[in-house]
Amino acid sequence: MSATTPPVMPTGSGSLFVRQSSGLVRNVSVTNALFFNVAAFVGVGLTLYPIFYSLGFVPIWKFGGISEYAWAAIVAGIFCAILALIFASLTSVMPRSGGDYVFTSRIVHPFLGWMESWTLVIASILIIAFEVPLVLRNLQITARIIGIGAGGHFFKHANSWFTDSTGSITGSPGFIGSLVVLAVIGGVVVLPTRTFHRVVTALAGFGVAGFLAMFVFGLAATSRSSFERNLPHYTGGVTAAKIAASGKADFLAGTSHHFLSDLFSTSVFPFVLSILLFQFIGFQYSAYIAGEVRGNVRRGVTIALLGALAIGVLANSLYVDAISNHLGFATNVSWGASYWGFNSHLSALPLGQPNSMPLLAVIANHGLWPIWALISLAGTIFPFLLCPVYINFISRMQLAWSLDRQVPEWFGRVNERLRAPLNAILATLGLTAVFLFFQSYNALPTFLATTGNKLNLAGTAWFAIVMALLTWTLPGVNALLVRFRRPDLVRNAPFSKALPWLGLVWLVFPVWIYIFAVFKPIKESLSGTGKLHYLETNGILDALLFFGIGLVIYIAMRLRSRSAGVDTKMLFTELPPD
Repeated sequence: MSATTPPVMPTGSGSLFVRQSSGLVRNVSVTNALFFNVAAFVGVGLTLYPIFYSLGFVPIWKFGGISEYAWAAIVAGIFCAILALIFASLTSVMPRSGGDYVFTSRIVHPFLGWMESWTLVIASILIIAFEVPLVLRNLQITARIIGIGAGGHFFKHANSWFTDSTGSITGSPGFIGSLVVLAVIGGVVVLPTRTFHRVVTALAGFGVAGFLAMFVFGLAATSRSSFERNLPHYTGGVTAAKIAASGKADFLAGTSHHFLSDLFSTSVFPFVLSILLFQFIGFQYSAYIAGEVRGNVRRGVTIALLGALAIGVLANSLYVDAISNHLGFATNVSWGASYWGFNSHLSALPLGQPNSMPLLAVIANHGLWPIWALISLAGTIFPFLLCPVYINFISRMQLAWSLDRQVPEWFGRVNERLRAPLNAILATLGLTAVFLFFQSYNALPTFLATTGNKLNLAGTAWFAIVMALLTWTLPGVNALLVRFRRPDLVRNAPFSKALPWLGLVWLVFPVWIYIFAVFKPIKESLSGTGKLHYLETNGILDALLFFGIGLVIYIAMRLRSRSAGVDTKMLFTELPPD
């Protein structure tokens, strides 16, 4: 895949059909691809999974000793395994970086391919903006763990790091801290490709070891009685029982007596499933760098997708439920609701921090603080690591855009030293800084604001969920239509005959979630009062704005290509070059 491959020039035609090599090199092994996916979806989950019980703002029930959230992880995992098979099949015959953008633009229509990938880029940058402040939050938590275990004024007062007068990571201290983190992220993402993947693999491996350590030591070296006895010493007298009781009315539904009807609920369970979609997005991203995976692409992508998915399901079900039950399930759900600002019955956030698992563990057993601090450090590395991985896959998609003339050619030009599209990387870092600014300052206009004229973490999360609509649905459409619309591309694909059925089964899942967790609440809000507030708080107006921007860019680039005489029909008939 030499960067010097000459362009294909027109022969006897009045319109241009210009192609050149992508400039990418196949340096990514199966192991690299697996840990790339792991890094792409874990984020803050390693230590902070218990806070996600209540992000959907719905009651959490239990059945068979397993929480509604864990059941959602299992259901999502089953369906996502089908998505993994779709990606593995299509990637094996279209092994190009750009992932589903390439598939949709060739199978359905270039416009839908553009809008799907454009909204995925915005959703992914939003997730980066969501994760960066949580890197700082995890640094605070790690310091608090050291302070509880070893003492020291510096560590005991870590809650004031990177915060403004409200005690939140926002304003100038939060923004400056976030920019420092973003600069370090930029330093990692511009490493040469092979070095970049070595760093990702090593750090993700350390993070997975942190998973195992938290599971083993968290269960074996702590007890609920010691946690509940020690907690008031660090919360100004607030007990675990009081925290648990604060969320009982709104967030704790008790044991389910109608499991199947709760599972197929159109009012509660879809919200929890949508949180799992937010959690799982990223497990499939090695398919988006398929142009750099060496060896058998189908085998590499399949192992990477299913391996990362297995880790995700276990972490979001067995792992989080086991630790939360061990130290108090109701306490964890209610504490997490307080972190998001949803729990009106708990006025102050206990310890001023979310219920990080190693933080709870050091309260129960402060003698093992070095272990808890090490696990918390791994929990700091994972949200950090997610960011360069996201920027890496985003830049590959932007490279595919430039090869297809969806954006100017210079945007995706591959730097010879990095073997990566440097301009695309820099543009992504810049847009991330813009979102971080709007999370830190009251600078958004009222009609786009969530709370106090700025994005908050919950609003950013829902904004990303809405923006990912096409990302979750169009892979099913591609699988459903590819045998009929592009039999030439899918003729040699594995299980090609089953693809329409796989696509149909997969589509049921995201369509169900978006109908009942997104569109139904919008309809109900618009027919009642507080219409604008609902659309602001859930990032829906923001999402509509970026859908509009994507439409404008597409039209502008089509007109530009037409004026240059580029044969765009031919561009989208063939695959992007290697």
